Amino acid sequence: MAKPFVELETQIPDLVKAKSKIVVRSSRMNRQLEQYVLGLITNILAEVGQTQFVEMLYTISKELTINGIKANQKRVFFEDEGLDITDENDYFQGIKDYSKKFSEKMADEYGKRCLARGVYVQIKFHYCLDGLLVEVTNNTPVIKTEEARMREKMKKSMNYNDIAEFYMDNMDNTEGAGLGIALIMILLKNEGVDPNLFRIITHPDRTVARVEIPFNDNYVSFRSAELAEI
Repeated sequence: MAKPFVELETQIPDLVKAKSKIVVRSSRMNRQLEQYVLGLITNILAEVGQTQFVEMLYTISKELTINGIKANQKRVFFEDEGLDITDENDYFQGIKDYSKKFSEKMADEYGKRCLARGVYVQIKFHYCLDGLLVEVTNNTPVIKTEEARMREKMKKSMNYNDIAEFYMDNMDNTEGAGLGIALIMILLKNEGVDPNLFRIITHPDRTVARVEIPFNDNYVSFRSAELAEI
């Protein structure tokens, strides 16, 4: 039986001191999860002496988690409506219905449906004195249309240093997830972190969003290690 968040929160300081990798898994976003993630981030960054990144890392982690949970719930919505998300006609009909019908109350209900079907989002923090990685995985794949849209938003975001400016220039075709991607890129740039250290990796059975924050020049990023292997 899962422990209540209140009990888990009291264990955060000891957990952070004992581990270099912490994983959290959930099927829905609520205030308790937000508070637990904030507590983890605050304690992790205090442990490694990098508390200046608390606000940025919490914003990024929350944004990626919300995006992953919404993507999962959208998948379940399509299934329940008898629509094939990979079919172009079904996709556009489903998106239209989803936008029209979905509400905060439904989000809570669909969180329960995701839990019942084993659909979740996993947040992983991996950290040391040289740097930190946060990786958010949702165990549903992204379709090609949505992946292309995400890549486009990432590319566009490289030209902006202000989220309001990005929104004004793209307000006609920016969905919530697209705006969230831009926000992450701009936050990293404004903190002097290479935005290329934000990656979205797609697999047939899952989607992974990964952000790395170097604390010093000794940090070897996963991205540089991957490029070295190519």
